[in-house]
Amino acid sequence: MTSIVITGANGFIGRLLAARLTVGTPVMIGGVSRTISSRTLIDQHIPEKSTTDGEWIKADLGALIAERPQIFSSADVVVHLASAVSGECEADLDLGLNANLFTGIALGRCLAAAPGTPMLVFSSSLAIYGGTPDMPLADLITDTTRPTPQNSYGAQKLMLEEFYADLARRGMISSRSVRLMTVSVRPGKPNAAASSFLSGMIREPLQGKVANVPVDIGLRVVLNSPTGAVDGLIHAMSIDDADWGAPLGLNLPGISVTVGEMVDALREVGGDDAVARLSFERDEVIERIVSGWPTAARSDRATRLGFAADKPFIDAVRDFAASLSGS
Repeated sequence: MTSIVITGANGFIGRLLAARLTVGTPVMIGGVSRTISSRTLIDQHIPEKSTTDGEWIKADLGALIAERPQIFSSADVVVHLASAVSGECEADLDLGLNANLFTGIALGRCLAAAPGTPMLVFSSSLAIYGGTPDMPLADLITDTTRPTPQNSYGAQKLMLEEFYADLARRGMISSRSVRLMTVSVRPGKPNAAASSFLSGMIREPLQGKVANVPVDIGLRVVLNSPTGAVDGLIHAMSIDDADWGAPLGLNLPGISVTVGEMVDALREVGGDDAVARLSFERDEVIERIVSGWPTAARSDRATRLGFAADKPFIDAVRDFAASLSGS
């Protein structure tokens, strides 16, 4: 029997993950087959109506850790998805430090004080990588590429990766830091992430709305499909500590695609009318952030540990279009 806590559970990835990790579901945890006996879903905004099992808690995560630490210390697995996004962190340093770094540190300390050795699955990001004039970003990111984040969001994610790895080295927690790519196609509304347009440029036109592409269409990005991101998080928790090895972050297999190729995928699924709803007005701030991220990534470690390759981007677009029609 296993108890699970998911932070950021009402976000897009959180909702998909919660739908897969329901009470009574058999699941592999650290190489051992278990059954989910309870789960707690935490977010600052919770659904008005929910048919899912488990307890929903509406709260600021940092305050909840301070006031009710037993929620986390009694769990077997905590999946930490809650985060301020890249654009917010770049615009407001204190926001990112409080929401991401300080809250993440508090969570790690809480779990380290637990009587057992809980597993922490942390949603990190490829934004930990970047380039400078004297240390240019590599054309291909591999398991041994040195992280040099060039935005506050990536720096905060990297600092938490290292903190959780140190707790795991000490034997205080079991750590799984999984570096997600930008997830596309996300449903819902645009958010403050610099990468938001990478979903919006597909999502909005397929729903008859206009959208702007704020970067050069030749820009290459690395993406995860929603299915690929959730599958990766679940697979990470299934691996035992010995096989996982060093408690450092792992690059999730992704999809390398140019923005122009994304436009082509939109045209194939939605036709010329959908593409006509796009504008191409450059935004220097967004382009600076996104163009500093990797354009291709490979993880031999992920392959060795049995992570599946993600689907082609066109299939992610087809999946989103199918969700609109209910098919």
